[in-house]
Amino acid sequence: MIHYDKRGLATTAKTQYAVDAFDAAVDEFLGQGREATVIVGRLERLDSEMVIGQCLRGYFMKLGSRLHLEVMALDCLSRAKILADDANEQERKHVDALSFWCAGDLRRTKATWEEILIDHPLDILAFRLAHNLHFFVGDLAAMRDSPTRIMARWSDAVPGYGYLLGCRAFALEESGYALAGEPFGRRAVEMNEADIWAGHAVAHCLEAMGRRIDGITWITAHSEAWRMRGPFANQVWWHRSLHYLELESYQDVLDAFDTEFWPAPSEDNTDITNATSILMRLVMLGVDVENRWETIAEVCAGRVGDCLRSFNDLHFLMGLAMSDRYEEAGCIVERMRGFADENARKGTTSALVARDVGVPIAEAILAYAKRDYQGVIERMLLVRQHMVPLGGSWAQRDVWVRMLIDAARRGGEFNLARALLAERVSEQPTSAPSWKIYGDVLERVGETTHAATARARATALLAA
Repeated sequence: MIHYDKRGLATTAKTQYAVDAFDAAVDEFLGQGREATVIVGRLERLDSEMVIGQCLRGYFMKLGSRLHLEVMALDCLSRAKILADDANEQERKHVDALSFWCAGDLRRTKATWEEILIDHPLDILAFRLAHNLHFFVGDLAAMRDSPTRIMARWSDAVPGYGYLLGCRAFALEESGYALAGEPFGRRAVEMNEADIWAGHAVAHCLEAMGRRIDGITWITAHSEAWRMRGPFANQVWWHRSLHYLELESYQDVLDAFDTEFWPAPSEDNTDITNATSILMRLVMLGVDVENRWETIAEVCAGRVGDCLRSFNDLHFLMGLAMSDRYEEAGCIVERMRGFADENARKGTTSALVARDVGVPIAEAILAYAKRDYQGVIERMLLVRQHMVPLGGSWAQRDVWVRMLIDAARRGGEFNLARALLAERVSEQPTSAPSWKIYGDVLERVGETTHAATARARATALLAA
């Protein structure tokens, strides 16, 4: 039977109750809530033959980026294909998208969702998933343009409009238009304070513009509302710590690590990336992180064979390598190489990324941990400007740019370090630690006057 979702899209289901449960699951997903999978379970009990429900469950399995969820995603796909004969065209395209995703062809997956949006611009599930995968593969132009093609068909009267605005804010920031993106994110949070993706987009905009105090104030002002969301809230606390880092408030960063985004070991991919990347930054700034690597390494040791997404693998690798667990770290590098060699020729998106970018950075991380700074330089200079296909944000990938600079400095390549830091302070003029390190490097190469100017700039930023 045909029923209609909350945005008026025709949905094949036994009852309206099932469609309402589908809407609730999508809303929970859009809001980064804790109960999305629970609601999908309720939907399964209400209508196990609802094709879009099987697609949604499969999508959630794929979003988890865990090996044990891959089998479950394939089961959802198998069931969805059986049900597709009685589905409408829009629903059949969702089955196609899940099929491409399970096959590892992420570009055809997101292209299929964009096809759905041509005829069904109010399909917020297709839009949000396309936004995710544009982000995952670093297709910034597609992520930027996707909302603009459908916004004329949306308005405040359409349920979920704020989520569209939040995605537009984030896409603009990642495309280099932070100033333009900020108002969209703020408007979305005005409409729904619990919209943590939009709030996080504003945090990105403020970080990109170097507005340190504004960034801390923004996150702190909404922290109670966002704390009630799912684990993604930890990502927002991580963003606040980036601001503390640039203000040299290192104890605030360590306190946030201990109480907010790694209070206990977690298997969540985002938690692991937050924890490893912030510790890596602290280490490179000379901060003693004591034994904080150890619990992260224990979790990362169980993720050696994942090879589902290079971005995640590189963070697992950091957790192991920086804990001197070189054998397990080396296993990740070898698994990434093997995965790339076996699957790149098939056109598997993640394998191509691993081959071209992931493996060189993995080798560089292991070299850095072993204090082979020349090895870091050789690998990172080749890929540092080609990391976008890894996915993640500019703020997240920046940890490996910092690693290259630190390797040049520690390895005695001071002219290279000077050049890289000149580039960095031009792009991030409000980073006090960068100006301070720049001053030290300039002193090393005999540019005493310029060194004094750089250090004065750092002092002025910290005093502001």
